[in-house]
Amino acid sequence: MIDLDGTLYATNTFHQFVKYLLTRSAKSLDLLLTFRILLFMTFRMLKIISHSRLKYNVLGSIKNKSYLDNVEFVESIGGYKRDISKLYNEEYNLKILATAAPACYSKIIAKDHKFDACIATENPYSRHLLRFENSKENKKKNVVSYLKTKGLGTIDLFITDHIDDLSLIKISKKNIIINPDKHFEKTLQSLDIQYEVVRCD
Repeated sequence: MIDLDGTLYATNTFHQFVKYLLTRSAKSLDLLLTFRILLFMTFRMLKIISHSRLKYNVLGSIKNKSYLDNVEFVESIGGYKRDISKLYNEEYNLKILATAAPACYSKIIAKDHKFDACIATENPYSRHLLRFENSKENKKKNVVSYLKTKGLGTIDLFITDHIDDLSLIKISKKNIIINPDKHFEKTLQSLDIQYEVVRCD
């Protein structure tokens, strides 16, 4: 199982997605969407809304925008792609991309990398719920639930860069951590979690 932002890609893909949305909405003269996204970003910077609420509001605002092309977006961030295939081998018969990023483009990335499944943040419900974002404990629950449908009860290998994935790290047999900071490593060591560090550009 592999994380997306900061792991498979050397960037926060959602931040890149927001930039893409601003550029495309402006070029398409959809000034209402441009304004809405800028407003949501301002609210987030002022900590009026959470990151989850920002994502919810953005995804809810781009429904039925035919000029947006998720394939085009994925191609635009290709320069951030990392080749981490050497970190795992074919003995793992189920490869999962598990991410808090939106499913609208994460599933395209998963398909391009020949993942068997993509567990990501789906389109918003009619109202913002705690289970909306596929992050932290929600991500763990969704992964465990998916594994159960495949008759599996364990994660053999987990590759991530972020401490937000700690709940999944705790239940993985083997962990590879990409570019961890000192706080992340100290947390893992304090919990006596075995892990391997890999430094990537």
